[in-house]
Amino acid sequence: MISYTPKLFLIFFIITTFITLFMLYYPNSSQKVHIKHLDKHLSEDEVIQLFKDWKKEYGRVYKDNEEMAKKFVIFTSNLNYIIESNARRNSPSSHILGLNKFSDWSQEEFKETYLNQKEMAIDSDIPTDNGIELKEIAYSEPPSSLDWRKKGAVSAVKHQGTCGCCWAFSAVGGIEGINAIATKKLITLSTQELVDCDTASCGCKNGRETNGWNWVIKNGGIASDAAYPYKAEKGTCQASKIANSATISSFAKVAISEDALWRATAIQPISVNVDSRDFQYYTKHTGILDGRNCKNTTDTNHAVLIVGYDRSKAGVDYWIVKNSWGQDWGKKGYIWIQRNTGLPYGVCAINAWAYYPIKK
Repeated sequence: MISYTPKLFLIFFIITTFITLFMLYYPNSSQKVHIKHLDKHLSEDEVIQLFKDWKKEYGRVYKDNEEMAKKFVIFTSNLNYIIESNARRNSPSSHILGLNKFSDWSQEEFKETYLNQKEMAIDSDIPTDNGIELKEIAYSEPPSSLDWRKKGAVSAVKHQGTCGCCWAFSAVGGIEGINAIATKKLITLSTQELVDCDTASCGCKNGRETNGWNWVIKNGGIASDAAYPYKAEKGTCQASKIANSATISSFAKVAISEDALWRATAIQPISVNVDSRDFQYYTKHTGILDGRNCKNTTDTNHAVLIVGYDRSKAGVDYWIVKNSWGQDWGKKGYIWIQRNTGLPYGVCAINAWAYYPIKK
């Protein structure tokens, strides 16, 4: 394992000046850092060079050498995790973690900023006053592959910024999907309205899609994003001043099984919660997330939206999942998560908390 020793600390400060001068006179011919296959430990010099390459590729500039040194420590820790995880790959189709725009974020910093601060345990009680109905969804024969993006039921990927409201993006994505299917018109709806107005959730700290849908039902609908744009912070509710653009009548929970989730997704995009511990290291070259680091998880901390499913050329089935961390993350804002694994809750608990809004 790479360790951040006093020697390395001293070397780092000395070499930063050299690196700056070096970059002025010599072109950077190194491979793009996000496509490097990192599965073997590197020397101290290689780590420093990799950090330099990563900073250049992602345009990272720090206020002073002290901040850069702290970020280098975090970068090294993340690099260790990536290398050790990749070294455990047991097949060519197994996913490959890599460096991305979050590589100088600590896991704690990342969790506080982007994830639900209150994890949802699978065996926790579901509130009895939110109208959730447990049921299997009947679908005679779902197609072998499906992508709701191609059917005009999925809006563009957004960036939640430093507001931990993934729950609201997932909830709104679910409404956008069923509304587009029912009306044949895709309207980008307001995530900000849920952040501001759903008092059962906690804005930028945590929340539940079901709470958001409850609020939409009680409010008689939800506004468009154009009328109530996203600001990445909790504000004062403006719902009474803005017209609604879409409605739902109720919602339901998908039974905990891969088959039920498959059949549900064949009908509409589905809001799900996952254990996202490896999302921080996902890149467009990662492939299908097989959950080797979260196969037996029982808690979830991030809400996303399943928008379809497919099978790779290697014969691996996967979910097409929309995230809310911008189009420069993952596969243009999406992640592929393996399905049909036989795991009771699916990879990273994707089967455990799956919901869908209903529009009558």
